[in-house]
Amino acid sequence: MENKEHKLQSACVKWFRLQYPKYSNVLFAIPNGAKRNPRSGRWYKEEGMLAGAPDMVLLAPDAKNTLHGVGIEFKSTTGVQSEPQKEIQIAMHNQGYAYWLIRNFDTFKNAIENYLE
Repeated sequence: MENKEHKLQSACVKWFRLQYPKYSNVLFAIPNGAKRNPRSGRWYKEEGMLAGAPDMVLLAPDAKNTLHGVGIEFKSTTGVQSEPQKEIQIAMHNQGYAYWLIRNFDTFKNAIENYLE
């Protein structure tokens, strides 16, 4: 993950945990992007690591109770989804989950507020 995406994700998590403490334990990162040596890469794949998984997952239904949770992918203003990320997005939608591509804090804040309230 590039530095801009890290800063954005960190700011969003900090805000979320302050605003929605009751959901703090159901919003978590999926650190797929870290560089690994071949041995640890194989190890994590055997455990279920999946290319294209979103940066974070929120395991809470929406306020209308129509969606099960959200996959959240953070990208810089010029960042582009990979093909595996696009495939995961479609799969999540097909299973009743939202998927957000977040490029700035305000988009995250508005999406969370609309989803949970």
